[in-house]
Amino acid sequence: MRSPNLLAPAASLAAALAAATVMAAVSVCTPAAAQSLAPAQCLADLEDAAAFLEANDAGAADALADHGAAIRAAFDKARAATAAVREEAECIALLKTYVHAWRPDHIGVRPVQDVGAAAAKPAAGGADPRAPRFEVLGKDTLLLVLPSFNDTQAAAVRKLVADHRAELVSHRNWVIDVRGNGGGADGTYAPLLGWLLDGDLRYYRAEFFVTPANIQAQEAVCQGSGDPQACQRQLAPVIASMRAAPNGSFVLPGTERIATKAIALEPQRPARVAVLTDGECGSSCEEFVLQARTGFRVKIVGRPTAGVLDVANVRRHPLPSGRFLLSYGTSRTTRLPAMRIDGVGIAPDVLLPAPPDAAARAAEVTQVQRWLETGRM
Repeated sequence: MRSPNLLAPAASLAAALAAATVMAAVSVCTPAAAQSLAPAQCLADLEDAAAFLEANDAGAADALADHGAAIRAAFDKARAATAAVREEAECIALLKTYVHAWRPDHIGVRPVQDVGAAAAKPAAGGADPRAPRFEVLGKDTLLLVLPSFNDTQAAAVRKLVADHRAELVSHRNWVIDVRGNGGGADGTYAPLLGWLLDGDLRYYRAEFFVTPANIQAQEAVCQGSGDPQACQRQLAPVIASMRAAPNGSFVLPGTERIATKAIALEPQRPARVAVLTDGECGSSCEEFVLQARTGFRVKIVGRPTAGVLDVANVRRHPLPSGRFLLSYGTSRTTRLPAMRIDGVGIAPDVLLPAPPDAAARAAEVTQVQRWLETGRM
């Protein structure tokens, strides 16, 4: 769960909402049956997705006001295309095209079996490519690689900080590589904030869209969290506020649109920190960038982030066919409308061109190390 501002939880936290649907679908759909899909089924899924988004997605009203004609045109085109649908793959392709007319991300459609398989699939060779990594680059500089802020990585991040405390203290320059980090939960990176900031953290909060479906989704989501108890503690005020609010309203899990949080600062913090970003740093990764850059000694280096943050707290809704799950957002940031990030991204302090290949991408770390140590790129 995104902490402290509860803005964009990891997909794993939304898995609970889908769990019962996954099991039901697996039990009734054989592999052969899963290949075919009648046009009427696809049409029903499309119409349900359209109605559900308009009623429950936290960004729906703004999207309709901004580009409603394009959304309606996408629906009409998808509706006409359902007549030719014979297979699941054809239906999901048109469903995805339609829902992405609302916004590029924090919205989508996935086959039920894909969600179940992703949750059950073990990491290849026992190694998790999303796990955080630590490396000493030189006598003054170290590297932290954070490929994911999924809440399942929270314990690994805590352990990495604890295990390498001596090196963290003794190296004045840090490179924090969040390229390719698709986000997850704010709590995952929380152990780093005391090293990066110089005082209290000020941040925009999230307001939650109140509907019966969204309340039900919030109540169920912690079952799929890597830390269910922490998730429940964080969501309890959200759920209480939503239950007490009128349907169709937005509520804050508190009273302030901009909040302040006291951060326990480390006594010996790095002198220079470069957070290396790219266009795949999204959701909680972008929140990390926003929070880290409030530190006096932190610079953002690389390319603009993904621009997937304003509408968040993604939950899942099963579509009528039982084959697909619709992902949608249940909250929006109080930065809006003045400080939009969706579709824009967060610009770096120091821009690096996109690397043409894997070797050039790897060389960016050395380039940033040189900049921290000598002031030259």
